[in-house]
Amino acid sequence: MISTLAIEIVFKNRKLASPMRKLILPPLLVSALLFSASDLRADHHNKKLYPELVAPVLMAKCAGCHGEEKQKGKLRVDTLEAIMKGGSEGESVIPGKVDDSSLIQRVYLPLDDDEHMPPEDKEQLTEQETAVLAFWIQSGAKADATIGSLKPDEKTSAAIAHVIGNLPEPEKAVAKADAPKRDEATEKLVTETIGRVEKSGASLMSIAQDTPELRFSALNVAKEFQDNGLAPLQPIASEIKWMDLGRTQITDKGLEKLKGMKSLTRLHLENTKVTDAGLEHLKGLENLEYLNLYGTQVTDAGIQKLAGLKNLKKLFLWQSKATEQGAQKLVAAIPGLDVNIGWKAAAPVEVAAKEEKKPAPKPEPKPAPKPEPKPAPKPEPKPAPKPEPKPAPKPEAKPAPKPAGAVDPKFDKAIAELKSTADQAAKKAADSKKAFSDAIQQVEAATKKAEALKAEAEKAQKVATETKAALDQLMKAAAASQK
Repeated sequence: MISTLAIEIVFKNRKLASPMRKLILPPLLVSALLFSASDLRADHHNKKLYPELVAPVLMAKCAGCHGEEKQKGKLRVDTLEAIMKGGSEGESVIPGKVDDSSLIQRVYLPLDDDEHMPPEDKEQLTEQETAVLAFWIQSGAKADATIGSLKPDEKTSAAIAHVIGNLPEPEKAVAKADAPKRDEATEKLVTETIGRVEKSGASLMSIAQDTPELRFSALNVAKEFQDNGLAPLQPIASEIKWMDLGRTQITDKGLEKLKGMKSLTRLHLENTKVTDAGLEHLKGLENLEYLNLYGTQVTDAGIQKLAGLKNLKKLFLWQSKATEQGAQKLVAAIPGLDVNIGWKAAAPVEVAAKEEKKPAPKPEPKPAPKPEPKPAPKPEPKPAPKPEPKPAPKPEAKPAPKPAGAVDPKFDKAIAELKSTADQAAKKAADSKKAFSDAIQQVEAATKKAEALKAEAEKAQKVATETKAALDQLMKAAAASQK
C-alpha cells in the first residue's frame, strides 16, 4: 500500500542517517503504532491532509527560511503553488515520488550534513511529521484530498493521529533586518562575474533572495575544473560565503586563490588532490565553520595547520590519512569542533607535553630464602640377623608437568565463549563500517543528482530568459512597423 511505503521510506532513511546503531523507535511513535486504523475518529477521516496537517507542519518547521519574508535557494513552502514551483535547484515535490522529491530527501540526510533541512540549529521534524509528509507526497501531493479518501494503513493512521493531536505552533515572526547592500560598482562587478561563471558551466548565485552573499559550485564541471577556474572569482572574493570544489581537479596551488575569501564559512574539498601543503593557504579563513576533506591525502601534520581557525565547527576526514590521535589533538585546540574521521567521531583529549620515557625501576631482588637445617643423620641400625631379601619398592610415578601456557580445563568454556563474542563483535564492527561507507556513497549520489537537476533548471531558466528577450524585441519591431 502507498502509506506503508511512505512509512518504510522514513524508517529506511533514518537508518541511513545513523548506520552504526539499530533503529529504535521513539517512545511516542511506539505508543502511536499501537493504535489501529479505526482509532482515527470519523472527523479525522474528513480532515483534508494538505491544508490541515501538511501545511501547518511546513509553516512551523520550514517557512522561517522558505516563506514570504525569506526564501533560501529561491524556495517557498508557504503556499502549495510555491511548493510545486520549486526553487533554484529545481522541483521540490514530485507527486508520487518520494525518492525524487528534494523537499523530504533533505529531511532524510544526516543531521550534520550541510544540506540537511531544517538546519541543525532549528527545530526538527518529528518521526510522525516526516511520515505524514512522505505519505502526502507518495499519495500524489493533492491539495484537497481527505485523509479517509487516501486510505492510510495502520501505521500511517497512527502517525496522522499523533500529528493531529500535536500540531506544531507556527514559528514566531522575526522582524526582518535590512540586508546589507552592495555599492553600485561592486554590484556591477558581481553581475559580470556571475555571467562569466555561468558560461563556463559552473554555478555562482546568492545563498538566499534577501542576502548578497554568494555560493559557488563547480560540481557540474568537476572533471574539467582546474586551478585556473578560480581566477574569475578573484575580483569578488570577499562576497563569496560558500565554496564547493568537491570532486574537482583542484590542487594545493589552486587553494592559494582562496586567501582573499575572508567571508568564507563553508568549503568543500572532498575527493580532490589537496594535501598538507594546500592547508597552509586556509590559515587566514578565520570565519570558516565547515570544511570537508573526505578522501584527500591530508595527514595529522597537515590538519594541525587548522588549529587557528577558532570558528571551525565541523571537519570531515573520512578516508584521508589523518588518524584519530591527530583529530583528537585538533579538537583539543579548537573547543566545540566536531571531527568526523569515519565511523566514529574524535573526542577531545588533553594534549600532554612530550616527556622522555623513563625506564621503569627494576624491582629489588628478594633475599634468597635460608636453607632449612638438615636433620642430624640417625645412627645406622644394627643389621638384623639374616633377613630375607625383599624386592626394592618401585618409585611412584610423578605426573608430567603441564606445558608452559597451558590453561586449566575448567576455564576452557569461558575462554571459548569470550572468543566467540569477540569474533562476533569484530564482524559487527566491520559490517557497520561498510554500511557507513555505503551510506556515504548514497548521499554523494543523491548530491550529484540534485546538482544535475539544478544545472538543468538553470539552463532552462536561461533559455526562458533569452527567449522572452527575443520575443520582446520582436514585439517591439512589430509595433514599430505598424506606425
